[in-house]
Amino acid sequence: MSASLTGAFIGLLLGVASMIFMRVLAGRVELPETKRALTVSGIVQIVLLPIVGWFAGSLFAGE
Repeated sequence: MSASLTGAFIGLLLGVASMIFMRVLAGRVELPETKRALTVSGIVQIVLLPIVGWFAGSLFAGE
């Protein structure tokens, strides 16, 4: 497995963990705007963190 794929996989794991945390937190707040912001933030992180991990993995490995 290349360093880029490893970085993307780690980013995906972090994104999923972050999304779960944001969804739990969104269930505890009262304002609907805050719930929406937390949900959108979780979705954005699950998309962006694997992309950042892909580039970070290749950067650290020198590929």
